[in-house]
Amino acid sequence: MEIQYKRSLITTIMFGVLFVFLCFYFGVIGPTHFLDSKLHMLITSSVIGLFMLSFAIMLLMTNKRENVVDERDLLIQRKSTSVGLMVTAIYVFLLCIVVFVQNRNIGTVPVSWMWFLAYSTFSFAYFISSFLIVYLYNIEE
Repeated sequence: MEIQYKRSLITTIMFGVLFVFLCFYFGVIGPTHFLDSKLHMLITSSVIGLFMLSFAIMLLMTNKRENVVDERDLLIQRKSTSVGLMVTAIYVFLLCIVVFVQNRNIGTVPVSWMWFLAYSTFSFAYFISSFLIVYLYNIEE
């Protein structure tokens, strides 16, 4: 397996799990009660910190000088980055529209939605671009 494929597979799993966790946790607590307790911020910050530390360790452990990147790797990276950017933009747009429709009668949006939008977009973008790399490697073989 190429190192790019291995990294992408690990990144897909890690950020997929983080995205599902954020959606589930935020969905269970709800946007109006999320900021009521500092415990929610402590839990989510700890989980995000743990994932980011694990991701950094994975990058450091797989960063060796003998890793060779060929034209195929670069092409797959370009395709996944461009499609991932578009899919992420669609995700942000749809989430913003849902939040707008949900809160338009109130006239305000709970600030916890901004927190969720930031971290879920971050985890979704990493997930989708690495997923596309894994997918493109598998269909190219």
